[in-house]
Amino acid sequence: MRQLCRNATVVAFASMSLAILAGCQGSKPQPLAQSAGATAPQLPPSNYEFVAPGTVIVWRDLNSGDVFEEHVKQPKGRMMESTIGARRSYAYVPDPWADNENTRAADIEPLFPLEVGKQVTFKRNPPAGMATDVVKVVRTETLQLAMGPVDTYVIETRSEIPSDNWVGEATFWYAPSLKWQVQMTIKDNKGDDRRRQVVEIKAP
Repeated sequence: MRQLCRNATVVAFASMSLAILAGCQGSKPQPLAQSAGATAPQLPPSNYEFVAPGTVIVWRDLNSGDVFEEHVKQPKGRMMESTIGARRSYAYVPDPWADNENTRAADIEPLFPLEVGKQVTFKRNPPAGMATDVVKVVRTETLQLAMGPVDTYVIETRSEIPSDNWVGEATFWYAPSLKWQVQMTIKDNKGDDRRRQVVEIKAP
C-alpha cells in the first residue's frame, strides 16, 4: 500500500510538471523552421493535392507555442475544407482570404500546376469591398521540421481592399510529398498575426 501511494504521488507530480511545462511553452514565441539545405530542392510541377479526408493535421502555434488539431474534410475542387475545434476553415489555399463566397475558382486556376515564377492576379468581392489578390510561387525550400527535412514550394499572397484600407500578406510552405502545407504565416494591418507549423500528420 505504501508503495502504491508513493507511485501515485510520483505520477501526480509528473503530471503536474508536464502541465506546468506545457503552460510555459504556451507563452513563448517560437521561430519559423529554418532551411535545411544551402541549395533549393528541384521539385516537379505540383497540382497542390490534398491529404485524404479524415486526416488530422497537428499544428503548433508559433506565437503561443500551443498545439492544436485540424480535421480535414472532403475538398471542393481546389477549395480546402477542414475544421479546427468548432471553427470551419475553407479557402482556395494558398490564398487564405479566397473562398467560395467571394472568389471564382477559375481565377486562381492558372497558378496550377505550381512552378517557381508562376503568378496570378485576380479580383474578389468580400463584404468589406473589392479586393485584389496577387499570388506568387517564389521559390522551393527544404524545411527542417520536427518530422525531419521536407521539400516545399514557398507561395506568397498579398491582398488589398482599398475601400477598407486593408492589406493582408501570407506565406505558405506547401509540401507535395505530404500533400499539405507544413508552415504558414498570415498577417494584416488590422491585427491578424498567425504563425503555424505542422508537427504531426495522422492518417485516417
